[in-house]
Amino acid sequence: MKIYCLTFLATIAVTFHAGAGFAADYPLKPVSYNDVEMTSNFWRPRMITQRETPVPWAFERTEPGVAHLQAAADFQKGKAVEDHRAHRFIDSDLYKVMEGAAYLLQLERNPDLEARMDKIIAVIGEAQEPSGYLYPSHTTRVGTEKNMMGDKPYSFVVHSHELYNMGHLYEAAVAYYETTGKDALLKITEKNAQHINKVFFEGDPDYNGGKPIRQAPGHQEPELALVKLYRVTGNELYLEMERKFLEVRGVIYVPDGEGVMSPTYAQQHKPVLKQSQAVGHAVRATTSIPRWLIWLH
Repeated sequence: MKIYCLTFLATIAVTFHAGAGFAADYPLKPVSYNDVEMTSNFWRPRMITQRETPVPWAFERTEPGVAHLQAAADFQKGKAVEDHRAHRFIDSDLYKVMEGAAYLLQLERNPDLEARMDKIIAVIGEAQEPSGYLYPSHTTRVGTEKNMMGDKPYSFVVHSHELYNMGHLYEAAVAYYETTGKDALLKITEKNAQHINKVFFEGDPDYNGGKPIRQAPGHQEPELALVKLYRVTGNELYLEMERKFLEVRGVIYVPDGEGVMSPTYAQQHKPVLKQSQAVGHAVRATTSIPRWLIWLH
C-alpha cells in the first residue's frame, strides 16, 4: 500500500508540474496519525494489546539488528568485530518495529518503551559514519564476500538495500519525532539524507570516484520516506531528492540480465511515466500510471 500511494502521488506531481518548476509539495497529503484519536471499542483495545505484547516480542526478534548496528559502532571505536555477520536488510527489520512502536506511543506515552527506543537510537548514532553513511555490512569491512551487497558502498544499489534500509529509518525517525518531540533519530536521518544527496546527485570524492551515482534505489522505499522527512522538517532538499530518484528510474540505469537482475524485476525497465503495468518483485512493485493523469498535463 505504501508503494502504491507513493507512485500515485509521484505521478500526480510529475503530470501537474512537469515543465513548470518544482512544487512545494504534492496536491494530496495524508492526515497525520497524531491528528486522529482512536476511540473505537473494537480497535483501541487491540492497539493497546499490540503495544503491550507484540511490540516487545518484535523488539526481541530484532535484537540481531541491534547487534548488527552495534558491530559498526564498536568498529568505529577501534574494537575487534571479527564475528560480525554482514547482512543486507537486517537493520530495516528493526527500523520497521521502531516505526510501529512510535505510532503506538501516540495512544499513551510509555517511559519503558521510550527508554528502549532511545537506547537503540544511541547505538544507531554510534554506528553512523562521520560522512553520514549508515550500513554496518560495509562499515565493519568484515568478510570479503558480501552476497548482493557490492564490494564497497553504493556499488550494487539495485540489490544492496543501502537506500531501502535508510528509507525505513527515516520513517521511524519521523514517527518518533512527531509522537514524542525527540529529535535524536531525526538528526541521524537528516545527516544521512544529506550524505546521500551529495553522493548521488552532487558527487563526493569518497564515493564512486567523486562522480554522482544518479541511480534509483532498488526498492521504492526512500522516495516515500523523503516526502515524510520533508513534511516534518520543511527542508525542500528532501522533496527534490525524491523527485530526482523518480526521474532517473529506468533512465540512467537499466539492469541487464535475468531473474532478479532482469529489467522488470526492480521496475527499472522504463521511465516511471512510461510504465503501464505492474511487473517484477512485489515489494518493489509500482502501480500502473493512469492515463487520465497524463492527460491532465
